[in-house]
Amino acid sequence: MAFDESKYRKGYSIGVGGVVIHDKKVLLVRRVRGEDTGEWAIPGGFVEKKEKIEDAIAREVEEETNIKVKVEGLIAVRNRLYKDENSVYFIFLLKSTTEKLELEKSEVDKAKFFTLTEIKKLKCLQTLSETIVTKALEGEIKILDNIPQDEFPEGKYSIFG
Repeated sequence: MAFDESKYRKGYSIGVGGVVIHDKKVLLVRRVRGEDTGEWAIPGGFVEKKEKIEDAIAREVEEETNIKVKVEGLIAVRNRLYKDENSVYFIFLLKSTTEKLELEKSEVDKAKFFTLTEIKKLKCLQTLSETIVTKALEGEIKILDNIPQDEFPEGKYSIFG
């Protein structure tokens, strides 16, 4: 029986989220569409077909908030089986290199840098975001650094360790 890889090419998604820290505060956005509408969350979105995950999170943060970031490293991976989909979500620690927020109103209606005290008082905070930003601000995360790799003829590699 021949191997049929087509069944492995549907029902999957790869997403990214970013914990953007600036002056001991973390950036949260309030979503205006999708299953998280009205909830505060870390910025993020889907990885495009020919995009590395670390490039995707920098793009998503800039698209949603106009904040430019530097990827510090990978801090968490979430796998979720939901309905007919298997999704993987990579969460990065990011450092903002710009500060002025300008929102992409089709995706988010509010964005703000919050202290841990403010986060604990927030209503409508996505559970995953609350967990990861609390750990980040309390210094309880481990960072997997991006290990630079040469590009191989068959594609670009990203290795975190």
